[in-house]
Amino acid sequence: MSFRLKTLLGIAVIQAVLLLILIAGSLNFLRASNEEELLKRAHATAKLFAATTRDAVLATDLASLESAVAAVLTTPGVVYARVLDSRGVLARGGDPQILSRPFQADARIAQVRDGIFDADAKIEVRGVAYGQVEVGLSVDAIHAVLREARAQALGIATIAIGLVALFSFFLGLYLTRGLDALKEGTRRLAAGELGYQIAARGSDELAQAARAFNGMSQELRTAAEERRRTELELTRYKEHLEHLVQQRTEELTRANGDLRETNRRLEEAHNRLIQSEKMASIGQLAAGVAHEINNPVGFIQSNLGTLEIYLRGLITVIDAYDRNAGALAEYPQFTECRETIEAVKRAVELDYLKQDAFSLLDESRAGLQRVAKIVTDLKDFSHIDELDWQLADLHRGLDSTLNVVSNELRGKADILRQYGALPEVECLPAELNQAFANMLINAAQAIAGYGEITVATGARGDEVWVEIRDTGCGIAAEHLKRIFDPFFTTKPVGKGTGLGLSLAYSIAERHHGRIEVDSQPGRGAAFRVWLPVRQPKPTAAAGDGG
Repeated sequence: MSFRLKTLLGIAVIQAVLLLILIAGSLNFLRASNEEELLKRAHATAKLFAATTRDAVLATDLASLESAVAAVLTTPGVVYARVLDSRGVLARGGDPQILSRPFQADARIAQVRDGIFDADAKIEVRGVAYGQVEVGLSVDAIHAVLREARAQALGIATIAIGLVALFSFFLGLYLTRGLDALKEGTRRLAAGELGYQIAARGSDELAQAARAFNGMSQELRTAAEERRRTELELTRYKEHLEHLVQQRTEELTRANGDLRETNRRLEEAHNRLIQSEKMASIGQLAAGVAHEINNPVGFIQSNLGTLEIYLRGLITVIDAYDRNAGALAEYPQFTECRETIEAVKRAVELDYLKQDAFSLLDESRAGLQRVAKIVTDLKDFSHIDELDWQLADLHRGLDSTLNVVSNELRGKADILRQYGALPEVECLPAELNQAFANMLINAAQAIAGYGEITVATGARGDEVWVEIRDTGCGIAAEHLKRIFDPFFTTKPVGKGTGLGLSLAYSIAERHHGRIEVDSQPGRGAAFRVWLPVRQPKPTAAAGDGG
């Protein structure tokens, strides 16, 4: 597309846009003015009609009402009129088809769909309504005015665009004359005619561009001569430079390979550390579960062994009775047989056996219930069947977690529960239980001898909090800012990976919560986890909450 055509089109487009804006504004103003006039006219007609028919409605003068309806229909634009009271239509006139449709008063012209603006007015006397009038005015006149105005505006716009196009044509012709000279000079310059000059007349921008071109052409000739002198020197360095580039590329390739290998090893080490922490947690969990299960299983087995002995004694008594029962009736030695049976009963302590057997069974049932409780707590802790966001009881999760990690806490501290009133919290229960377990184990490890670990809860506004306090060694001030950093630990080598608190911090952040720490060396530490009762709704740019 030529510059002349671009100039013509650009000016024409600008002019067209401005004209369209002007036409649109004018038409909108004209439409708004006519619509306002129609609204005023419709409401004024309805009110005047109501005032005219008030006495006739009160007197139920149907002849006068018919005359009033006929009179109002003579008003230009009114297509129907109707007078009603509580009993129905008293008088009406106009197009029957329009009168047969339901009446719906229009508040704006934009609501009109049938070409008729419907208006009504109450017939009132001292604030009491005795009826109403309904009139309809045609909006065709407004539409006709708008169509005529639109046609005139388009005609004016067409003429204006034509004049602008003609002006743009001559302006483009003047501009392209100088540009053609610049184009010819550029072509010759590209063909190798360095130093080519074009005529520069006048002082406008085109003449200045021509002079600038002449200066550039001369400078290019000078530069070409200088380039020839330097090409020989560049040629001498070319082979040497290529050799250096190839050597450097090989070094960078080797360094890049080494870097990728280092990154791969670091990633593997990171994964091994995370897996090691997971396995350590699983090992501690398994050890605690095994310890808790072995105790009840042990005394259940012992009680069952004792019960077997008691049962064998009962069988012995029964066998002795069976062997001697037949002789009781046939032989006079009945007394001796009875004494034999009684002796056997005394030997096995039958009366005590009957009582103690039921006690042993009760103890066995209690042990089995304890096993079931441990398994239930383990399931509540892991929430293996509940992996989605859900409403959960934090107290239940804390109790399950305390039972699961009790082997780590036993012999280290007394557990004090200070639970407040908490609502159910929308969360991932298994992740929160893992965070609480890490913090409890961390608290136990911070206690050198024997101390206390307090688990407290509470609520404030739309948030709940869970606090774990210990009477351990505390945290030094210089370490407080780093305790949540991955792999940071103050424990001796082999005693921790530094991922426990980092994992707890990540879980709190995932729940849109936070962890506050209060600690002084030698006075223990308090970790307070704040959580929202309900998770915020995700947005389009938001990430997955589950």
